[in-house]
Amino acid sequence: MQININQLSKSYKDKTILDNVTFTIESGTICGLLGVNGAGKSTLMKILFGLVPKSDGEIQFDGLSKNKQSLGALIETPAIYHNLSAYDNLKTKALLYDIPDSKIFETLEIIGLSNTGKKQAGKFSLGMKQRLGIGMAILTDPQFLILDEPTNGLDPDGINELLNLIRSLKVKGMTILISSHQLLEISKIADHILILHQGKIQYDGKNKNVDSLESLFFKIVHRGYWYAKDILLRIAQITTFRIQ
Repeated sequence: MQININQLSKSYKDKTILDNVTFTIESGTICGLLGVNGAGKSTLMKILFGLVPKSDGEIQFDGLSKNKQSLGALIETPAIYHNLSAYDNLKTKALLYDIPDSKIFETLEIIGLSNTGKKQAGKFSLGMKQRLGIGMAILTDPQFLILDEPTNGLDPDGINELLNLIRSLKVKGMTILISSHQLLEISKIADHILILHQGKIQYDGKNKNVDSLESLFFKIVHRGYWYAKDILLRIAQITTFRIQ
């Protein structure tokens, strides 16, 4: 599924959260969305999934303006029942969509939770909870999967397990948008990189040179600081010149 975003904007009262955001995610690719906390990543993902209305702009999924049934998402914390097992959590959603048990067992295998038995999800590690959240999102076989900072709080092993899971979903043909404020994690799996800062897309390109992207990300995020520092240096130079 190809996703086309054209001049998407979102404002709350007098505050602009997203400002004329435009980009394309090619079908069957992983797009990494980078940005610091407060950049607008979660708001963008909520709009794409239909949880929050846009103020302006256009969103198309394979040329269609609405395609909610083909979307899956893990936004913020996983929507799981802590008193239920992994199987029973998936079963609650399967009943809504008339999904057979065979699909539940297949999903448990994909997310690496097939051996958890009757263990309650509340007793899972954070990484296991995240994988269960992804399982809930992919149970309906979505063509487009939205993952909002899924590696937050995970240890290195948990991060690797999750990234391997995401790679396997790409192999199955899913188009994936994953957000993070950690460039290194995103660079391991993304085909394409977007950098969102202060509500605007500041970079839109292929995932090529990690060092160059890291330098660019740093400059974009800290640009205000460097501009201020440059101005202060200029003032200091002028002051010194006048004293002399």
